[in-house]
Amino acid sequence: MRTSPASTDDFRLLIVNADGQYYARELTRRLPDLAFDWIGPNQPIPDSARQATALACFASALNHGLLRALPRLQWLQALSSGVDGIADHPDLPPDVALTSAHGIHGPAVSEMALTLMLALARDLPSILADQRARRWQRRRQPLLHGKTLAVVGTGLIASELAIKCQALGMHTLAVSASPRQVAGFDRVHAHGTLRDVAAQADFLVLLAPLTQATRGLVDAAVLAAMKPGAFLINLARAALCDTAALVDALRGDRLAGAALDVFEREPLPEDDPLWSVPRLLITPHIGGESDRYADQVLPLIAHNARAWASGDRAGLRNRVR
Repeated sequence: MRTSPASTDDFRLLIVNADGQYYARELTRRLPDLAFDWIGPNQPIPDSARQATALACFASALNHGLLRALPRLQWLQALSSGVDGIADHPDLPPDVALTSAHGIHGPAVSEMALTLMLALARDLPSILADQRARRWQRRRQPLLHGKTLAVVGTGLIASELAIKCQALGMHTLAVSASPRQVAGFDRVHAHGTLRDVAAQADFLVLLAPLTQATRGLVDAAVLAAMKPGAFLINLARAALCDTAALVDALRGDRLAGAALDVFEREPLPEDDPLWSVPRLLITPHIGGESDRYADQVLPLIAHNARAWASGDRAGLRNRVR
């Protein structure tokens, strides 16, 4: 079993990220008594970094070679809100502590959801196609005002989206494993009522974590319950929705459109049939990205690094295990 560091001298955090140099520089400025290394994804690990007792990365950067190169690893700070692909990684020892970046994605993901809602409702792809063809063709412009948003999930991101949508005059519903009053929602329903809620939705937005209970939650029956003029948006995890059933609904004109930011295989291969599905918007898993991402997550990393280095395990924020 790994033991806690005896002093800050034993602490060394390796950041694996394309912006790793910025993270390391800012963390060193804030915590000059602690040691920080960085590499980009899939880059060689310098000898000094192999002594790291802590690691910060996304699931996409985690692999057997990286974990094998860090025999002293005691704590892993996920740079993402979700920890699937990290907590269940077969090469991550079970005694390594794990913390997430839960709580920082509200602005980015909720704004992305609104972007996709507007793009789908107003058929932005067709407007752009008209521009490329130099074709003047006026189109009807549906409003979000007065429409119904239904969200699968009631976390911080879902609440922030609902508050924004209420400000636009939308009716807001949610489904949750634990129904309760949540800021921004007019009403929160249990998972068992998802079909009924989906039938009321003009936009069904998936923002729930992936668990055994939510895997495949949006299936063919839920999609069949939706109005032909409704839209589905998945900004959470691909496995929440039966993608084949969604494609069938789109090809059969049983849904007005959909947008996917998450996929079973990423990057999405060039020959994947999803690229050619009608009325489907595809974005490359950028829902949580922003020009301020590093600055949003840095305070959390700095807090947890200080807590871990000083032996204050109870002080860790967003501890998963």
